Amino acid sequence: MPINVNTNLRKAHIHGMISMLPAKDRVGRSESALLKLIHASKIYAKNGICALNAVDLTVQDGDYISVTGASGSGKSTLMHILGLLDSLSDGEYLLDGAAVAHLPAKQRARLRSEKIGFVFQQFRLLTGMTALENVALPLALQGVPRHERSERALAVLERVGLSDRANHRPHQLSGGQQQRVAIARAVVTEPCVILADEPTGSLDKDNSAIVIHCLRELAHELQRAVVIVTHDPDVARQCDRTLLLADGSLTPCAL
Repeated sequence: MPINVNTNLRKAHIHGMISMLPAKDRVGRSESALLKLIHASKIYAKNGICALNAVDLTVQDGDYISVTGASGSGKSTLMHILGLLDSLSDGEYLLDGAAVAHLPAKQRARLRSEKIGFVFQQFRLLTGMTALENVALPLALQGVPRHERSERALAVLERVGLSDRANHRPHQLSGGQQQRVAIARAVVTEPCVILADEPTGSLDKDNSAIVIHCLRELAHELQRAVVIVTHDPDVARQCDRTLLLADGSLTPCAL
């Protein structure tokens, strides 16, 4: 069962949220850019470290992008900014054309839960829940009725090839299967963008290939933007575009 992708509904919903923002937080719409960083900088006041230095980045629906760089280069900071987990020191972040970087924490949390899906290296599944329950959890937190969230959760588990493991708990699944459950959980709310932080870091080569295939399908078939942070050049080169983060600057990278 394919995931229902309703771009117009997604845009209408976020436009409604934008209309509730103060006039000073509204900006001109950009129909082509889903995510856009404009001269984005992040300086940590405690130690004066500049993690991001006037970074520009444009991400569109269906983009499949990797960000690579040495440890401490600012990759985690970039993901936190894109995921609305942190705010910029300077510059701007547009989500579907709306200025979101400096929104109050409550509004950022709401947008984050509805519009951004996260995939982590360590899966972060709840051990006491089945695969189906883990995937359905974000829908439960949004107040989706039980029958609907079970149906939607099973649909995305089928898409990642795990509908037959719906009633298995995490300890009954391999690492690769757990990561696919985590991907299903990330997409079940039909977010604008998937942010994957070292999604293959705990997996062997074969399971890594399966996970990367799942993420590629999300980007190319479902027109979800996927941004992967990875230190693995084999993973990075499989993406449509690779960016290198070094000394706080983001530049195209050919692997």
